[in-house]
Amino acid sequence: MKKYVFLLSVLVSFAGKSQISVQAYGGNKEAEILGIYSKDFNTQWNYFASGTLSYDYDTRKLAPELYQNLNYGIGRNLGISAGVHLSDKDVMPSVGLAYAKESDVFSISLFPAFTYSTDGKEFGLGLYTLLEYTPKINERLNFYSMLIVESDFSFKEHQSSSQIIRLGVENRKKMQFGIGSNIAQTGGGFETEINFGLFIGKKF
Repeated sequence: MKKYVFLLSVLVSFAGKSQISVQAYGGNKEAEILGIYSKDFNTQWNYFASGTLSYDYDTRKLAPELYQNLNYGIGRNLGISAGVHLSDKDVMPSVGLAYAKESDVFSISLFPAFTYSTDGKEFGLGLYTLLEYTPKINERLNFYSMLIVESDFSFKEHQSSSQIIRLGVENRKKMQFGIGSNIAQTGGGFETEINFGLFIGKKF
């Protein structure tokens, strides 16, 4: 219960900050709130966080999850990174690399890392990727697309992966809406669950 309260309080604290992206998603199996926050402290330091709070219709349980890291630039678009992935199932610290690039219509954030599962007591590899593509349709609307890919592997086998996909439109006030899908794979057999639905979001 303490994990739920802590993770929820962190997500709520992000909602009070500026320059964030928030999306509400309703799928056929579960609903979700997604928050993404990124801040440059100066030319070299950056803080990045991505948090979700999902609700399963069948089990009626909330599942909070938070990915966050602190990044230090060492070259053009490249940095070193240290962070922690928190969920109701595990606490997973990590160290690795950070790559980020942004233009008017395209942005990518990529974090490959070495990880340690405090629940499984083993080291592994992790990858978090965020892609957004928002080309202009007309004076009022942009096409909006987003892909988040996250994977965790022990040095023995695949542990878990997820993909968040969003396709829709974005207006001049940075409001977004459209269709989407949350896909998750678990274990060495890549057992897959797919959750289709609709989303609405806002960038601040």
